[in-house]
Amino acid sequence: MNPRRIAALALSIGLVVVFPGVSSGDTFRVRAVGSSPTDFRWDPSFRHITKGDRVVWKNATDSSHRVVAYRGRWSKNTTIAPGETTRKRFRRVGTYKYRCTLPGHSTLTDGNCQGMCGTVHVTRT
Repeated sequence: MNPRRIAALALSIGLVVVFPGVSSGDTFRVRAVGSSPTDFRWDPSFRHITKGDRVVWKNATDSSHRVVAYRGRWSKNTTIAPGETTRKRFRRVGTYKYRCTLPGHSTLTDGNCQGMCGTVHVTRT
């Protein structure tokens, strides 16, 4: 092999080792389940992920739902119709809470959510 090719190959390998690039992270799924406002819920209601991972919410019911942030350093307020999804990549460590704000799906009293509520906990590793 040509010495220039060997040098170029060594440089390329060195750059990949030093600058491995940005990981796209893993994807974790949460589904809306249930058949009426009194039993709608997110399944699972708690997700433990690492920084850079993505959560995809899917509506597996016959009713629309909303994914609305109510605690944590994030913003989310999306309606998902039956069969649709919405997603969010979490780039910061922390605890992120969300709920469905459609009438009867959840209640929020003094910061405590009851009903269709969920939490995403993001760690470094």
